[in-house]
Amino acid sequence: MGVNKRYGSDITYAAIAESVLRPKPISLSSTEIGNEIRDADPNAVIAWIPFRTEESVQVEGRVIAYTDRACLVEFTERNGLTHRVWVWAGAVERKPSRDA
Repeated sequence: MGVNKRYGSDITYAAIAESVLRPKPISLSSTEIGNEIRDADPNAVIAWIPFRTEESVQVEGRVIAYTDRACLVEFTERNGLTHRVWVWAGAVERKPSRDA
């Protein structure tokens, strides 16, 4: 009988461990977000995003929805992962235009 040679995939144990251990952003709860979620024109912003096991990180992203208290920020990490996270409105500011 022949030998069944299985070839490994592109996913290594290191890649799996990295994805499991990578800190995830922390979003506000539905109670914290509040009611009356409104869509926003996707404005470029700079926002402080809290991550599990790390301090908050300032990222460039865009606001895609908001309430009176919170903003839904979409941002992409350097590795290509895109996240949508609800953060307090005070943690978000408009990104200055290049003309200013």
